[in-house]
Amino acid sequence: PDLSGLSGVTYDAYEFKVEDTAEPGLTLPAASGVKVLVDVPSPDTDVTATGGVTIGVSGQILTVGGLKAVFAEDSGGHVANKATIPAGSLIRLRYAAVLNTGASFSAPGGGGLAPNANTVTLTRSYTGSVTAGWTDNSDDTESRSATANAYTFKLDLVKVDKDDQSKPLGGAGFEVWRDGKALKFKELADGVYLLDAAGNAEVRTHAVDGSLKSGTLSLLGVEARELLVRETQAPDGYFKVSDFTVEVVPVWNADATEVTDASSYRTSGTNLAYVSPDGLSVVVADPARSLANLPYTGGVGILLLLIVGGLFLMFAVRPYYLSHRAEATANI
Repeated sequence: PDLSGLSGVTYDAYEFKVEDTAEPGLTLPAASGVKVLVDVPSPDTDVTATGGVTIGVSGQILTVGGLKAVFAEDSGGHVANKATIPAGSLIRLRYAAVLNTGASFSAPGGGGLAPNANTVTLTRSYTGSVTAGWTDNSDDTESRSATANAYTFKLDLVKVDKDDQSKPLGGAGFEVWRDGKALKFKELADGVYLLDAAGNAEVRTHAVDGSLKSGTLSLLGVEARELLVRETQAPDGYFKVSDFTVEVVPVWNADATEVTDASSYRTSGTNLAYVSPDGLSVVVADPARSLANLPYTGGVGILLLLIVGGLFLMFAVRPYYLSHRAEATANI
């Protein structure tokens, strides 16, 4: 900030701090994970250790106080800008908040948009009148807040019998790949998994137990981007489907800063994986093991080979049969 208009404020009385309040679905970092950076004399110059800067984390609130020590000094009894950090220089507070198991997960198809918000408030001293758009705190400070939403998504799949889609299939195993790497998940409940780098790559559909969850698979914490889904284990008596892709397609606002609708799923790769009529899930239909279902499992070549082999056998046997019949007639 330009401190030239605060000649009546002493350095000790001047205040400049930032407070970030995160919703329960976001875990704030430890104080040691917060960096204070400026863009002079070079971009991202680390000034975290500047004397007077304080960083504290308590529950869902992170506070960085004493930021005046970075850019201000005591000049003849009043606060003034340091010559080394001119007014207009950029200050960055850099840290990472992590989505946790309490996060809200947005779901396509009308399943609901659920942002995880963190609200940052800057409080600073002022003289004269409150700046337009700022809030007067009645202690010679004014504040202004901004909210950022972190979105994470939920992918719901339902495993069914191709020929009887009212029949759910439990215990089907899948891997989910992104950018050539298998994602890992932590199991929260039967058929429910949360993205977790320390988890396992394979996930399984909910066991068939007569409940509405039979055959379902919910993957929490996935990004709104294309995922490759690979069936690793089909239920007994069924073929695995070919690899397919699923993408959550959100709708962004005009400047692409906020998601306005989780919108829909998009699938490709096989007609056995498709979006349900209500748009709430991706249906994956396994073909039962039968000759008729071979074309659905990449076995069309085998089917053609069997047909050609059968025709060849028929034509090969026919001369033998006619010859044998002629011989029998001659003997009579």
